[in-house]
Amino acid sequence: MLPKVSLLLLLVAALIGCGASPAAAFEEPYVFPPTRPEPYPMERRTYRSFAELADLLASNDTLVDPTGAVPPEDIPPPTPLTCGRRLPGTAHRVRCAAGPPLGGYVLEPPQPATASIVFLHGFTDAPWFYATFLRSALTAAPELFASVRVAAPLAPVYRNQSVFGERPSDFFAWFDAAAFLSTTLERLTDGADVATAEAALRADTAVDDRLGLFLSTRRVEAVIARERGALRTGGARGGGRVLLVGHSLGAAMATHIALVSRARLDGVIPMQGFVPAARTLLASKEAYNSGERRYAMELLGGGADRIVPAPVVEASARIVKDLLPAAARVKYTVQAGVSHSNFFSPGPEVKAVVGVLRRFLE
Repeated sequence: MLPKVSLLLLLVAALIGCGASPAAAFEEPYVFPPTRPEPYPMERRTYRSFAELADLLASNDTLVDPTGAVPPEDIPPPTPLTCGRRLPGTAHRVRCAAGPPLGGYVLEPPQPATASIVFLHGFTDAPWFYATFLRSALTAAPELFASVRVAAPLAPVYRNQSVFGERPSDFFAWFDAAAFLSTTLERLTDGADVATAEAALRADTAVDDRLGLFLSTRRVEAVIARERGALRTGGARGGGRVLLVGHSLGAAMATHIALVSRARLDGVIPMQGFVPAARTLLASKEAYNSGERRYAMELLGGGADRIVPAPVVEASARIVKDLLPAAARVKYTVQAGVSHSNFFSPGPEVKAVVGVLRRFLE
């Protein structure tokens, strides 16, 4: 109980405060925040109805290579996806899953599944064209993938993204990377060496979309758990293997998950990506080396890649090794002649990617 003198002082202070408050302060209720905030980019439509998803996947069109690395005559035809039917040219069947956490499609193998690949597409306005790459990979080694599931979620849409000075457009993206792509990465596309690329990644001043990275990490973790369950249900010996594979911005997302997540994986293969939010991760690097991940991680660079040059991938691999010196086996591989787009076409480029996947699946 307060002493009488203290209680008296509190009462006086309360009376003085009430007397000093203008009457206008009580004319309308106080609302927090006082002004309506701008919608955060995460407030966007992630999942579509089954009918909407089916229409999107079936609308696949011809691959466009903005870099010019693929001659027009070598660009493969479009690969429309029809829910419930086989992926053209393969024995895998397309199963559409509109709701969370997948919000995409699964390619179910002709044989009981013994492994699963969770594939994260890149920064694009039409992620379904990655079905062309998946078709090329599956047909390049049908015996390898005969019992391998492929789960391909679609990233949410970020509105009015402007990258490399292009006109703003809507893009499917795992996190908001527009500022990074248009500043740090654009400066590294003109012959930067590994040391320069690493210094730029470590000192990046672009705003990190930490909420976007966090929410996509949680979502992909749920997809990984779902694939684990599907393999167990199918009777895969030892529970089967689950790999996390990503290309470009999907590779950056896969790299982030490998650094911050404790999801049970059997390998991570980021293809032609980078380590996002490196400055933030390095500021608390001791948090990421705790616990044994017990898997290998192989970052792939393309020797002819002009979008995410090989030195950027190698620099990212160095940072990942710095963050995970003992928790995972980290390797960097450069694939000569591979550009950011030409591995979509059947031929030696896609076979090089399949060769890496084979090391993780066999």
